[in-house]
Amino acid sequence: MEYRYLGSTGVQVSPICLGTMMFGGQTDEATSIEIIHKAHDLGINFIDTANMYNAGESERVVGKAIADRRDDIVLATKGRQPMGQGPNESGASRLHLMREVDRSLQRLNTDFIDVYYPHAPDTNTPIDETLRAMDDMVRSGKVRYMACSNFWAWQVAEALWTSDRLQLNSICCVQPLYNIVNRNIEVELLPLCQKHGLGVVSYSPLARGILTGKYAPGEAPPEGTRAARNDPRMMQAEWREASLQVSHALGEYLAQRGINSTQFALAWCMANPILTSMIIGPRTVEQFENNLGCLDITVSEEDESFVDSLVPPGEHSGLGFQDTAYPISGRGH
Repeated sequence: MEYRYLGSTGVQVSPICLGTMMFGGQTDEATSIEIIHKAHDLGINFIDTANMYNAGESERVVGKAIADRRDDIVLATKGRQPMGQGPNESGASRLHLMREVDRSLQRLNTDFIDVYYPHAPDTNTPIDETLRAMDDMVRSGKVRYMACSNFWAWQVAEALWTSDRLQLNSICCVQPLYNIVNRNIEVELLPLCQKHGLGVVSYSPLARGILTGKYAPGEAPPEGTRAARNDPRMMQAEWREASLQVSHALGEYLAQRGINSTQFALAWCMANPILTSMIIGPRTVEQFENNLGCLDITVSEEDESFVDSLVPPGEHSGLGFQDTAYPISGRGH
């Protein structure tokens, strides 16, 4: 395994980060632990979870799995999303984040978290409040490094500027959505990260399963799949006919070369030199083992050109598509 530095820090992480959104939920505890141990044995030292994943069960299972190998793991988790119905049970306020980081530490059964992200921006909380709270987490020893997830490029720039102005610890990496049918971050966010030495830990490289080839344009999703269950985030961010058409065309191209669609989609993300690590989110041992095949695939110039012909650099599939969870706010009405 070739490790990469996490932004400008001295921390080295594997180019594959094990995402655990399914663990403690659709993936039972025993299988979750098996996958985590297999990943560790293969040299994957980066694990990503969040307090909201399966109402905290993901963190609990991860904590149990890494208890005897904690020093080998770079552990990341997130807070900010709703953890209850109360008015202060979500958001990036000092009150909520401080409460949730303590709860995450308890579930993870660890004294510290290596990388801590606000899961998404909170436009109702001043960025200096969020950053001061996270700086206190670092200074207290509860968190080693600050980060942010799902921030627009201007929000990352604002966070960097604010930390510098207030002489706070600063974010070391970002966690954005990135895949063949969602290339928006190539326009501003990735150049910003490259310029300022931020790590990039991207998620959803398979577009929540769209790029595996399991879905066909114009047809109902197969029974038992995430799309068939109307997964909310898949419906918001990925389920559109244009993406199904891209996946179908890509599958035909790869079939002529004997390349697995899933492994190619992962390899394509990893081929971007600005990325530090890419989060995979296997539900089964078989999916995990299949995902690892991406390490054996080299993305050629011809491959890059073909992908560009389907979805140009900096673009996304689907005319005018917007992720409803992160709406465009530049025209208030």
